[in-house]
Amino acid sequence: MKKFWILCLIVAGCAAPEVKREPVCTIKQMQGTPTGEAGIELGVSACYAGIYQGRLVMAGGCNFPETPASEGGTKRFYQGIYAADASADSLFVWKKVGELPAEAAYGVAVSTPQGIICIGGTNQSGALSTVFRISLDKEGAAAVVDTLPSLPCTIDNMSGTLLGHCLFIAGGNVNGVPSNALYGLDLEHPSTGWVRLPDFPGSPRTQPVCVAQRKGTEHLLFLWGGFAAAGEGRSATLSVDGYCYHPSERTWTPVSGPMDRDSVEISLGGGAGIASGDSLILCTGGVDKDIFLSALKREERMKQALAEQDFHTVDSLKSAARVYMTMLPEAYRFNDKILVYNTVEDKWGELIRCSQTARAGAALVGENEVFFNINGELKPGIRTPEIVKIYLNSRPD
Repeated sequence: MKKFWILCLIVAGCAAPEVKREPVCTIKQMQGTPTGEAGIELGVSACYAGIYQGRLVMAGGCNFPETPASEGGTKRFYQGIYAADASADSLFVWKKVGELPAEAAYGVAVSTPQGIICIGGTNQSGALSTVFRISLDKEGAAAVVDTLPSLPCTIDNMSGTLLGHCLFIAGGNVNGVPSNALYGLDLEHPSTGWVRLPDFPGSPRTQPVCVAQRKGTEHLLFLWGGFAAAGEGRSATLSVDGYCYHPSERTWTPVSGPMDRDSVEISLGGGAGIASGDSLILCTGGVDKDIFLSALKREERMKQALAEQDFHTVDSLKSAARVYMTMLPEAYRFNDKILVYNTVEDKWGELIRCSQTARAGAALVGENEVFFNINGELKPGIRTPEIVKIYLNSRPD
C-alpha cells in the first residue's frame, strides 16, 4: 500500500520551484446569484463549488430562508447545480444546469480536469457517504453526474484536496463523531476504493482547511483549523495549529499556524484554502477562536447541567445562547484577513483585510491566480449571496 501512495505522487512532478514572495492581492465584488430554487437567492453556506472548463459551478448548500435560526427556523438544503462563465467581468449570469442526486451541503468539492468531485456531506435526512462527479455537456448547457466509489462511512464537515491523481479528505464527522481521519482515493484506480490513512495528531477537527501544495521537491497535504464539540469523554476543542502529511512516508509533522501581520493567531475553522502557484496557499474566512470556543464550552456546560438537573444553570446558559445568536455580525469577529502561507519558508503573510471575506462556510475556488470566495455565513444562521473575486499579482479587468 505504501508503494501505491508513492506512485500517486509521480504525476505531480518533482522539479524544484523558484520560491515566490507574497503576491499582490486585489478584490472585486461580483454581481449575480442563482435563482432557480426558492430561497437560494439569499445565499447559502457549505455549498459544493468548483471550476470546470472555464465555468464556475456551484451546487447544493443550505440556509434559513424563512425564519432565522435565532428564532428556531428550519434549515433548508438545496439540490440545484448552477453554472456561469468564470471569466465574467462583473456580472454572473447563472443557469440551472441540473440537480444533485439529493439535497446536500457540508461536504467537499474538488475540481479536476474530468469534473468537480463532490464527496459526502449531510442533509435533512442525515449524513452522506455518496461520491459523484459533476461535468457539463459540450454546450455547457446540462450537467452530467456520474458516481464514484462511496465512502466507507458517512462523513460531513470535513475538508479535502487533490494531489496528483489522488483525492484526500481529512477530519469531519465520521459516522457522526468528530474525527482525526484521513482517507484517500486513487482516481486512476477508483475500483480500489477509499483507503484509510494515518490519522492526523492532536484533537479531532470538523470544518478544517486541507490543501495540497508543493514544498521544494515534495508534494504534501497541509491542515489547519477546525474544532470539535464535546463528546465521548472529550472536552470541546478549537485548533489553531497546523500539520503537513507526507504521502511518501505516511507521516504527519507540525507546521506554522496561521497568524496575521500583528502575530495574532488566526482560526481557520469554517474557513477555506486553495493552492496558488508552486509554493503558496491562500486562505480566507474562519470563526474567531475565542468567541467560538466559548460557544462550544457553553454547549458542553449545558449538557452537564441537564445531566445534573441543574435547571438554574440551564436557564442561565439558554439566555446566554440567545444573546449569542442575536449579536450583530461584526460581534462574531469572523476572520477578515486574506492570508497566504509559503510552504518553502513555513511562513504566513497577511495580504489584505476584507470584510467581504469575513465568512464561515464560504467556498473558495479558482485557477491561474484568480479565485472566487462564494457565499457563506455573515453570522450563525445568516447567509450572504455575495461572491468576491480575488486577484493575485494582477488587477481587475
